[in-house]
Amino acid sequence: MKSINRILSEPLSGLFIKSGLHPNSITLMSGAAGLVAFVLFCVGNKASFIAGALFFELFYVLDNCDGEVARAKGLSSKFGSWLDTMVDYVIHVIGFGGIMLGAYRQNENPIIFIAGIAAMIGIFLSFFVVILQKTKNYGLAIHGMPKAPDGAVKQVSFWDKLIDVLSVGDFSLVVIIFAVFGKMEALLWLAAAGANLFCVILLAVNFKYLIGRE
Repeated sequence: MKSINRILSEPLSGLFIKSGLHPNSITLMSGAAGLVAFVLFCVGNKASFIAGALFFELFYVLDNCDGEVARAKGLSSKFGSWLDTMVDYVIHVIGFGGIMLGAYRQNENPIIFIAGIAAMIGIFLSFFVVILQKTKNYGLAIHGMPKAPDGAVKQVSFWDKLIDVLSVGDFSLVVIIFAVFGKMEALLWLAAAGANLFCVILLAVNFKYLIGRE
């Protein structure tokens, strides 16, 4: 299943390939876009939320570009993979921290901190599972359909398919929709539930591989 952001990133990746820009530089550019999104989210009004969501969308598109350029030019590396993973999760964690702070400034409702912190914890725990995957050389760098270790036959289960659907990289478009309709607090609650549910499913599906039982 190709995401909308993947479709958007392909033409931009073509330009990056022609420019000679290194994939790691594109990764840092995506991180810079994410940091701008964080700052804008913290402002806490509708206009800043929309602007922040647009920069968050740019972060997502550029996050696709680095891998596309690396594969096209044969520049994939272990360092680049780790850099991409670290930037991806740091931006997601601080991004929702920014939304939490902005939503609180907008509504002054302390319950917002519960949703924001829960979302950040869910994202961090998912990152922990990914670190286990990468350390044991199992699974994709971030999300996606799990891969079996070399020599093993991977049976695609219902849970594998669910992970594939949940991890399609179009969440940034959801952020834009919630920002446009002024529902960023609701987005925090959605992320709090979704991020933790995703982490539980990801851990359950990969558990036997992560502990070396298969």
